[in-house]
Amino acid sequence: MKASPRQQQLLLDLHDLDTTIARLRRKRTTLPERAELDGLADEIAASREQFMAAQRELDTLTAEIERIEADVAMVRQRRTRDEELMAVSTSPKEAQALQSELDTLARRMGELEERELELMEQQETAQAAFTEAERVLGGVDARRAKIQESIDSAEAQIDRELASNTEERGGLAAEIQRDLLGVYEELRGRIGIGAARLRGAVSEASNMALTPAELSDFNAAAPDELLFCPGTGAILVRVAEDTTPEV
Repeated sequence: MKASPRQQQLLLDLHDLDTTIARLRRKRTTLPERAELDGLADEIAASREQFMAAQRELDTLTAEIERIEADVAMVRQRRTRDEELMAVSTSPKEAQALQSELDTLARRMGELEERELELMEQQETAQAAFTEAERVLGGVDARRAKIQESIDSAEAQIDRELASNTEERGGLAAEIQRDLLGVYEELRGRIGIGAARLRGAVSEASNMALTPAELSDFNAAAPDELLFCPGTGAILVRVAEDTTPEV
């Protein structure tokens, strides 16, 4: 295949853009913050489980206290009713029965109040544990949110660069002759690199020097003749070595 030196140079520009785009995509998926966020997953799960367990314990105690308070209210109502009946009763037998029930209610009230006091002490401890678990979870969630914000910001910046480079690539690809672009894309899809520089005797596709015989054949080729890397099969574009003297 024939391609002018300018067309071949456009392949190198396209390769550079493809390398940049691939690097940006790789950078997007390997942001260090992602590893940091992944490392926080176990801590988030543990703190969330601790929070939920503390909440369940607190809810259970609160519900039990509410049940006992309801029982206390019923005992008080019953005691008030019995006291009122006893105050107007004219039957000794009825009065004795009411007094017996009042004694039973008094014992029951004592038991309920004692149990309620125990539960309220447990509730106080459970509330402290819940508050601490909530604080820990809030701290972990805040760290997670900060890391995610950093990821979102980095992704947005990379996406802008990707969009810019992709747009530039589209314009550049339109300048390359179709058959040459087809060869480049086929090679890039198959071996991962479509074109590279031949700098002196070194192929930048394989990072290896050509043999003297290969180099002789390449030097004898016409400027518009397409060359291919013996090691990788990628298109090799001849470029002049930088002979600028060091300062």
